[in-house]
Amino acid sequence: MTIKTIIQIEAPVSKVFSSLTDGKNLKNWQEGFKKLKSISGRRPNKGSISKQVFEDAKGFMEVEEEILYYDRNKEFQVKLSHKNMLTMETYEFVNQGDSTRLILTTNIRLIPMFIGIFAPFMKPQMRNLQEANLRRLKRLLEK
Repeated sequence: MTIKTIIQIEAPVSKVFSSLTDGKNLKNWQEGFKKLKSISGRRPNKGSISKQVFEDAKGFMEVEEEILYYDRNKEFQVKLSHKNMLTMETYEFVNQGDSTRLILTTNIRLIPMFIGIFAPFMKPQMRNLQEANLRRLKRLLEK
């Protein structure tokens, strides 16, 4: 399942990129985000591994994060692993002078595969969450 979201942010690409890749900012724009625990390497460097901790109505969830690609002010790719899901997030940053076009493409594979039959029912909810997170990032950066 793939979800693609495009948003225009009225801030320079360097500000958008640094804010999005800085682990300290995740709590300000990712719904339910509680903390980031480094396992190896240093985020946002390629190859670094961390645990992201989220909380929702069902409790806490830990997700392993691995930075797969880092090209300053251009692209940032993250693999998120959980026992029920493998997610690849690719953030593309398009410099438009005083603003930035941010393109987020998320590829989600549900585990085990039989859970995949529920994907069509889950996709709208996941798309809404992705869009809401990027709107929060936009508000944060346009203050």
